[in-house]
Amino acid sequence: MRISLIIPAFNRLHLLEKCLLSVYKQVLPPTEIILSDDGSTEDIVGFHKAQKQLSPYPIKLVRQQHEGFRLARIRNNAVSAARGDLLVFLDQDIIIPPLYLDDIATQMKPGIFISSFPVRLSEAQSEALDRRAIESYNFKQVLLPRQVKKIHRQYREDYLSYLLCKYLGVGNHGAKLRGGVATISREDYVKVNGYDENFQWWGGEDDDMGRRLLAIGTVGKNISYHHFTLHLYHEPFHQNNRKHNSGYISKRKKEIDRLNYRCAAGLDSERADIEVFD
Repeated sequence: MRISLIIPAFNRLHLLEKCLLSVYKQVLPPTEIILSDDGSTEDIVGFHKAQKQLSPYPIKLVRQQHEGFRLARIRNNAVSAARGDLLVFLDQDIIIPPLYLDDIATQMKPGIFISSFPVRLSEAQSEALDRRAIESYNFKQVLLPRQVKKIHRQYREDYLSYLLCKYLGVGNHGAKLRGGVATISREDYVKVNGYDENFQWWGGEDDDMGRRLLAIGTVGKNISYHHFTLHLYHEPFHQNNRKHNSGYISKRKKEIDRLNYRCAAGLDSERADIEVFD
């Protein structure tokens, strides 16, 4: 089984560096890491060159020009350059435990996508999570009991949603697709034509993908009870601009209800403008 670990990026390379530290400590190594950049003004090309010297796995950089926030497209850019059977999507502000990929490979099966639920760290907690803490997996020293309880509660809610949706057809998705901590098989990703690139700015692309995956019989499952992810603190990248896509969201909901699950502007779109750095 080949695992492509896909990390969308835009500036804030100090967050991406911490994310990669946790990736490098995986018990089950990924086949490759793909950094997919949305036109950062920070020196991500130099960052990639430096990480190539540190990474125990092949690491590739895919870049596009910055023309506003285009998360759906940079995810598709990465998949177009990926070789894996499993597509593991990870936001650049996420820390993963050493058994994260091993859990995914063990529990992934046809008919599901995997979605985690991260602990949202405070600014002080994020600062305490330094290189030593990440490399030694000394996460619990910075977490509060209530944060762990919230993760376990969400896991139980997600598992119930998965069972109801998978076996009784109740609900819209099982575990909600959270694109920053999600795994989708390449077969399913190609079938729905990837993320819908008509989603620009913020809001709606993950829910849309979840609906389209359900339309082909793929249900979300949360597997992260013991080995859960952490979300590093940072100032918001954006304000909530969900209204920007609201009309398109409503249109696509109706179309997906009629099993029109394949988006028009997706993975098969032209990508002559992207740069790839091996």
